[in-house]
Amino acid sequence: MAILEIIHVPDPRLSEKCRPMRPEEINDELRLFLRDMAETMYAAPGVGLAAPQVGDTRRFLVADPGSQDEGSSGRRGVDLITMINPEIVQASKDLYKAEEGCLSVPELWENFERPRWVEVRWLDEHGQPRQRRFEDFAGVVIMHEMDHLEGVTILDRVSRFKRSRYLRARKKARQRGG
Repeated sequence: MAILEIIHVPDPRLSEKCRPMRPEEINDELRLFLRDMAETMYAAPGVGLAAPQVGDTRRFLVADPGSQDEGSSGRRGVDLITMINPEIVQASKDLYKAEEGCLSVPELWENFERPRWVEVRWLDEHGQPRQRRFEDFAGVVIMHEMDHLEGVTILDRVSRFKRSRYLRARKKARQRGG
C-alpha cells in the first residue's frame, strides 16, 4: 500500500465537480486505490478522504468516523466505509453543529450546522448497492466528504474575509518554505 499526496487549496482540482463512476471502473485497480486512500487518511490523520483530495476526479470516498459514530468499534479500519457514487436520499430537518477541519485546508477549523442525520445510498468497492443512515458526527464526516465530490471545501463555506485571510497566510507560509 502507498501513502498518496493530499492536495491543498487553492489547487483547482478541489473545485471540480466529480464525474460518476462507470460500472466497469469498479475493479481491482480501484479497490487497491481505495486501500491506499484509507492508509493516507489514517496517516494524515483524518476520518475521511474524497477522491479529489488525492487528485482523482471520480465520485468516490473513504471514511471512518471511528468511535465518534454510535455503534462503531472505535478501532482503526474496522468501521471503514468506501462509497462509490454516493447520494443523499434523505436528510433531517433538525440541525447539528460541529467543528470541521479538512486535510486539504490545513489549520482551518470552523463550526458549521448540517442536518443531524443523512440517509445515503452508494455502491461499495465491489459494486454492491448499500444504504445507511449516518447521524451526528458520522453524518458530518460523510456530508463533508460528499461536498468534496461537488467541488466544495470548508473554505467555500466561510466568510469572504476569513477565506482571503486564510489564503494570504498559506501563501506567506509557502513562501517561507512551510
